[in-house]
Order: sequence, then C-alpha cells, then structure tokens
Amino acid sequence: MITGVDKGINLLEKMLDVSALKHKVIANNIANINTPGYKKMEVSFAGQLEKTIKDTSVNKIDKMQPKIVISKDGTDGAVRNDGNNVDMDKEVASLMKNTLSYNIYTQLLAKKMELLKSAIENSRV
Repeated sequence: MITGVDKGINLLEKMLDVSALKHKVIANNIANINTPGYKKMEVSFAGQLEKTIKDTSVNKIDKMQPKIVISKDGTDGAVRNDGNNVDMDKEVASLMKNTLSYNIYTQLLAKKMELLKSAIENSRV
C-alpha cells in the first residue's frame, strides 16, 4: 500500500483486492452449483468499510480485512432438496456487478495515478 500520498489510493487498492476476492468466491459458488449440501459463500466487507468511513478512520483502511462467510440466503431463503442453496441467476448477476465494480475501481485508480504523475512532472518544471 502507498502510504502518506493519498488515502484514496489506499482505499481503491483495498476495494480492488476485495473485488478480486469476491470474484473467486462467486466463481467457487458457481463451480459448486451441483454439489449436494454446498452452502453459498459471500464476502463480508461493506459493514467494516461503512463503519470506518463513518468514524472518519481513513487511517484504518489498511487494517480492514474482508471475510468469507456462509451466506444465510440462497434461492429466496430456500434450500434445494440436495441441501444446496446456490442460485445460478443470482450468482451470474453478482459476478456481473462485481466485474463492473472492479472496472470502475481500476479506472479511478488509473486516473489518480495519472494525476499524481502529472503533479510530479509539473513540480520539476
């Protein structure tokens, strides 16, 4: 993590890491759609982020860690006869949403780096 430069960069890096983890978890859920007894997993992070932002504890971004948890919901709270609660439509929708988020974070981070580079180059003049 970059320290002392821009807390926004640290936050974007953390969000990219969380999005990458979410992608792996969603892919694992999809891979186990036909596994009897498998319970859908998800990444828990939004609560930590919200609390950190509300407390204005931006310095604590580095300490926030996403957690993989067994989801309490599935196909509308229902479990199939084989005990599996993964809903393919919901997983694909989550995957698409997560991909969009990852792309947005990547673009924002690239812009921040571009601005930083520009500031460095202009300070040499």
